[in-house]
Amino acid sequence: MDKKRVLVCSAWPYASGVPHLGNLVSSLLSGDVFTRYWRMRGKDVLYVSGSDAHGTRIEYEARQLGIPPAELAARNHEKIVQVIEGFGIEFDNYTITESPVHVRFVQEIYLQMERNGYIVTQEENRAYCRNCKIFLADRFITGTCPRCGAPGAMGNQCDTCGAILEPEELIDPVCSFCGKSDIEFRPTKHWYLDLAKLAPKLREYVSSRDFQGNVRLFTERMIADGLRPRAMTRDISWGIPAPFAGAEGKVIYVWGEAALGYVSAVIEHFGGDERWRDFWFGDDVHQIYTIGKDNIPFHTLIFPGQLIASGQGYHLPDQIAATEYLNWTGGQSFSKSRGIGLYCDDALEVLDPEYWRFYLLYNRPEGRDVNFSFEELDKSINGVFISNVANLINRVLSFVQTRYDRIVPDEPLDPEIAARLEQAKEAYARAFEEGSLSRALREAASLAVFGNEYFQRKAPWATGDAAAVGSAFHLVKGMAVMLYPFVPKFAAQVLQAMGIEQANWEEIDSPDGGREIAARRVLLDRIEIAQVKSQIESVGKGEDKVPFEEFERLDLRIGEIRAAVPIPGTDRLYRLTIDVGGELRTSVAGLRRDYPQDALIGKKVAVVANLAPVTVKGVKSECMLLAAKGDIISLLSPDRDVPPGVRIG
Repeated sequence: MDKKRVLVCSAWPYASGVPHLGNLVSSLLSGDVFTRYWRMRGKDVLYVSGSDAHGTRIEYEARQLGIPPAELAARNHEKIVQVIEGFGIEFDNYTITESPVHVRFVQEIYLQMERNGYIVTQEENRAYCRNCKIFLADRFITGTCPRCGAPGAMGNQCDTCGAILEPEELIDPVCSFCGKSDIEFRPTKHWYLDLAKLAPKLREYVSSRDFQGNVRLFTERMIADGLRPRAMTRDISWGIPAPFAGAEGKVIYVWGEAALGYVSAVIEHFGGDERWRDFWFGDDVHQIYTIGKDNIPFHTLIFPGQLIASGQGYHLPDQIAATEYLNWTGGQSFSKSRGIGLYCDDALEVLDPEYWRFYLLYNRPEGRDVNFSFEELDKSINGVFISNVANLINRVLSFVQTRYDRIVPDEPLDPEIAARLEQAKEAYARAFEEGSLSRALREAASLAVFGNEYFQRKAPWATGDAAAVGSAFHLVKGMAVMLYPFVPKFAAQVLQAMGIEQANWEEIDSPDGGREIAARRVLLDRIEIAQVKSQIESVGKGEDKVPFEEFERLDLRIGEIRAAVPIPGTDRLYRLTIDVGGELRTSVAGLRRDYPQDALIGKKVAVVANLAPVTVKGVKSECMLLAAKGDIISLLSPDRDVPPGVRIG
């Protein structure tokens, strides 16, 4: 790659919560690795991203919490920033879509698209939930995909086949908020990006890029299916106001503005200086985007289409490094609400972030979905990182310290080492250019296997072979440089122990004879997988002790169930009416599989009466029943007849 500059952009985490490990490896962490690699190669590199603060989900969740959407987005943005710092990920600019620079840029570029004839209007029927009394954003309508027949497709995209969809195409759609099919399509006017008009230029663009694997397959399939105009406005209140005449009360579609943040984040970074144009215009820049496979069409078609439609001559994306999915054990999708998977803030409490970086990148899902595995965690960390990589490093450095008084022998480099290192360098660099970070890391780690065998075979402790010691040191140095983008803290410690202040690609081939090394070792502690598994399984289970003052705040009472009505569209939930002592409260409870309706009416139960209300499937739940959960659910009830409202304590 002969370009002077490299712009690395990672997909914007949604500010509705903290990313999980799959989000981390596909975008934020992968972008950090590309950035460190190309910077190490001497390029002028800029790494940008930010928190995606807009959209219906944040508006809805903020309403549930009784706070403004901006407050919720800002709160979660800070949590994401803490995760980024915790994992040693270094951005040049990590911003948020609430940035005034971003808002202004988005509105300006849409007006440019409109002036160039690529924005069209159309009155259409859009999904409206009569139960929730809101227009539904595409992702909050789910149903069966009309293309591949897979269930769980969203109104904007099917994750199974990658098809870009419109909500009205879904078969048997339901509202994601209330779970009801009480949806109608009401007429409303929207502004569209005319992808059909852009199709010839997009085909030309795609054919000019050497997209790899899933990126090429997804993109070519969508082009073959035919590109259609895509709605870029929404009937919600939280987002960037649409700048078009007559679009008052509408906002720009969240997926129609987030990718534009790659441009606005660079503008913001330079603070108005025209240097931002060096990364967005001309051919002396290489752009890399790190994303999950669900984001492919937005980065290969919609975002380039927006840039083309603006008529400004923007440089278009060069490399789309898209991963497959990292799922949780057994192929389960991550879900914080269902307690499935590990989220990044909790992960930092379980293991050193360097261990997570090594495991996630060594097993980065490339070519197929990957399930998190405790067995693979053990193999990657204990077997590869510690027993092979760290072991070779400490064997060689300790030998130089003790046998050569910390001075690397000045002897000719063994041709065997020179050839193996050159082979690794070429394969490693090729893997980066093809976007395969797992392959690059495995290539670096494979040097440890070779190095341990070489050192054992040469046995310098018995033969006094100084050339073998110097050659082994040279191999270890090259391996440490190659490890730096992946585990920078560890690799930097190794290089500093070798007398090298900074990772540099040219350092791999520089001579080492006479170099003085530090009198210290770089040690890694083995992890106990059983202990790690126990820690992960206890995350969020409330094992920390609760202060007595907090317990006293709970209003625990006896309640009497007066009514139990099944909630439509569910197979587990009742809407219960409970007398908590002269006052009736509503509670949503998943008891239908364990209690028939008639068994609940008149039953005395233990109730938490002062929890903040929460809406479940469109029903406002105002209190919570206490129950024992085993193979079946057993409600906690008093063993004597007491009136409703009696306090428990």
